[in-house]
Amino acid sequence: MTFSNVVYSNLSIDHIFDLIANNSNKSLNFVEIHSETFFTEEIRTTGSVAFSDNGAMSKYITTPNKSEMHIVGNTLSLINGEDVKSISLANYPVLSSSINAIRWILSGEKSKILENYFINYTIKNNNWIIDLIPKNEEVLLKISSISVTGNGKNIATITLIKSGKVVVKTIFSNL
Repeated sequence: MTFSNVVYSNLSIDHIFDLIANNSNKSLNFVEIHSETFFTEEIRTTGSVAFSDNGAMSKYITTPNKSEMHIVGNTLSLINGEDVKSISLANYPVLSSSINAIRWILSGEKSKILENYFINYTIKNNNWIIDLIPKNEEVLLKISSISVTGNGKNIATITLIKSGKVVVKTIFSNL
């Protein structure tokens, strides 16, 4: 007879959402890896991301080319050099869905996530995985799942699996 040394945590998903939302560290470095695409083997970007308590997000890409992305309310603005383009997320439901899922997790808005996603949740010790499966069929055709992993109050990775098995994995670290 063998016994496992596995110890499971009693942290509920509600508690994890609260921990993440109340985490004072809202600015992180990231490495983002886009899996093989039709034109390239892999694309790797680096930079930092900042999230405010009112739900605004900013992403500053430093490599391979400097650019910025700011999301305030329902508007996404891309800044590339002196070129600025803004779009309404309402016109892009797939993009909106993935962005909002991340914003809702960071702000602890479980009810909004439950309206739009099925949630699978596992935890071992303080390491947790939240898998989100889109409920909207149009979104599901483009995004198979969003997986968020972390420890305690900190998000470690966000993995977006698109149709065609294209994967975008973002790995976070403290500034």
